[in-house]
Amino acid sequence: MYIFTILIGFMGIGLVGLFMMIFWYGYSSLSQTYLQDVNRQTTNNLENNIQKIEDIHVQLLSSQTIQNQLRIINQMGLDSYSLQQCQRLIERELAVEALYASYVVSVSVISLDGTESSVKKMEIGGTLFGFSEEEIYEANGTTLWGLAGDEGRICSAKAILDLKTMQPIGYINIIYENSYFGEILKDISQEYSGASYLVDEKGVITVTNREEFLGKKFPLDVESLREFGKARYDVLSNTQAFYYVGSRMPNGWVLVQTVSTKEFNRRLGLFLWFTVGVVLVVLVISFFCIRLATSRITQPTQELLKSMKTLGKDDKYPRVKVVTKDEIGMIGTEYNKMAENIETLIEKVYKMELTQKQAELEFLQMQINPHFLYNALDTISWMALEKGDMDISEMTIALAELLRATIQKESFISLEEEMKTVKDYLLIQKERFGEKVSVHYEIDRETMECQVLNFILQPLIENAIIHGLEPKIGKGMLNISIQIQNGRLFFVIEDDGVGMDEKEILFLYEKCRENDTKKSIGLKNVYRRLLLCYGEGSCLRIAGEKGKGTRISFSIPAVY
Repeated sequence: MYIFTILIGFMGIGLVGLFMMIFWYGYSSLSQTYLQDVNRQTTNNLENNIQKIEDIHVQLLSSQTIQNQLRIINQMGLDSYSLQQCQRLIERELAVEALYASYVVSVSVISLDGTESSVKKMEIGGTLFGFSEEEIYEANGTTLWGLAGDEGRICSAKAILDLKTMQPIGYINIIYENSYFGEILKDISQEYSGASYLVDEKGVITVTNREEFLGKKFPLDVESLREFGKARYDVLSNTQAFYYVGSRMPNGWVLVQTVSTKEFNRRLGLFLWFTVGVVLVVLVISFFCIRLATSRITQPTQELLKSMKTLGKDDKYPRVKVVTKDEIGMIGTEYNKMAENIETLIEKVYKMELTQKQAELEFLQMQINPHFLYNALDTISWMALEKGDMDISEMTIALAELLRATIQKESFISLEEEMKTVKDYLLIQKERFGEKVSVHYEIDRETMECQVLNFILQPLIENAIIHGLEPKIGKGMLNISIQIQNGRLFFVIEDDGVGMDEKEILFLYEKCRENDTKKSIGLKNVYRRLLLCYGEGSCLRIAGEKGKGTRISFSIPAVY
């Protein structure tokens, strides 16, 4: 009776599964799931290529060499020799940063007055442009994408903003081979014969595996094609076809794929018949296998079930006897391991609870010392006040507030609170250095309510004073700038101290990225916290020149 019930149930499930596989998997998987997966994977590949190009843009527009040379070129009155020197420096930077990629045809940097510095991999005549200067500067730092030239090459252009003033000082114009994206479309699975089009925001076909349509206007509204399952007349291929439209890419492109309805229905019919045959064969084989298997399952299963019912009762964890090496024997073996692990785990949990209580006591003990020091400093301050020594009192209060800022639990505080910590620290340094160090603030008033990481500025300011201004002979200036633009806070800590050369800056970056270094603790702490909380876009940028000072900058989202 037991075996017969299993067999009937299995056959019923098999028949239901047969029809579900035929109509659901055959239609849904071959249509929506398959095409959706292909489109999504292709879109991801295209977006990866787009990101590589965006990375080139970021490297170039943030290059200190390009920034400096464009500022010089934009100044009136350069003679031809000086202009050529500036162009040569920019072109050297372009060759290093961009032309390592085989898909790049040319890279150009154009100043505000139209002076062009460019490098090319092949002779293509004059420089190809896909956009006018007005369009590029109007985009205000957004990358523009389009076609350029008669051969349908891809052009990407982006305004270069002065990192100090965030005003345009020129723009980047990069030309790529169309095959950079076209090869991805050619690599799409050929299980269905169809066409693939990359359509930009203006409805122009920028990349396609049907080269005769490159650069032409896509004849249909892309957004109206998102409803899948409805056959439409394909104007480009003169046939009925299914359309599948992917998600918008970061540069505004969208992937549109078409599949002929005749090809789709033919393959669907073949798949249905194949599925029917496979399921029938599996059912026949399964019938005989189950009859053999169930006869060897019942007795070991009963013993295992009996043992499971007593597991954990009265702190008992019984084991079962394993006599076979088949699946049931393996289950018995794993059950015995589980029972043993449960006993071990219970013991570990008990020990862990004791360890946790001990850790809590130690943590509370560790909290006593900082609070004791804070209270002691407060007492010293009152004693100084009683004796009329205001300088000692103010410095003691500043040190106490600085100590309290270091031990507070909040990860994020307002910028106003953070600046209070900075000023407490600078008050202490004022007593040490006197008139040797002067501080200048350039802070937008509306930034004070923004939330920032606790203790994020003091290590940078300490680094500037100790390593930049203290070794300098004579007086020094420390400039603290905090501005808000386009929803982000921009921080600049700049000094006119001893400075660093490029080799020292690179060494400092390496130390910040290492996980086990004990040097540059304060700077590395800030670097790692910015990276963890805000990502790569908010990492520290270090610039400087030997004998002229150091500039450390970063930006974070403005959150209130």
